[in-house]
Amino acid sequence: MKGSINMNLFKIVLIIGLPIIVLASQPVGLVKSVQGDVLSIKDDKTSITLKVGDNIYEKDTIKTAVGGLVGIIFEDNTVISIGSNSEFSIDEYFFEPNKKKVNFASNLAKGSMSCITGLIAKINPNAMKIKAKSASIGIRGTYFIVEVEK
Repeated sequence: MKGSINMNLFKIVLIIGLPIIVLASQPVGLVKSVQGDVLSIKDDKTSITLKVGDNIYEKDTIKTAVGGLVGIIFEDNTVISIGSNSEFSIDEYFFEPNKKKVNFASNLAKGSMSCITGLIAKINPNAMKIKAKSASIGIRGTYFIVEVEK
């Protein structure tokens, strides 16, 4: 009897928890170009060397070495290019355009990046946020470049 209760509880936890795990592991972007050494540091602190075709996930931190560059296209068609010796994190990414539920929060901790905004900025311009502690920014329409000062 006790064993069947534990097994039923295990099945309930598995059924409830599995969709959350699957949703949490959905890619939000795709690596389109790489030059030099570029790492993706995962939420659990593991890291992988990025190559063209690799998926990018919410909570990833992208680090480029000196001479490293990476181009990423996100699910909403936002294109971000991260420059040499940079660190860029994807803090939150949510894209459900049919319900107009969108959000892209990121952080450029060091280095440089350029961005061509996609559908998130068109659906809700306030939903696209790139934080930088001290930065210079140039905006021309939906294209901008950010460089963090040292």
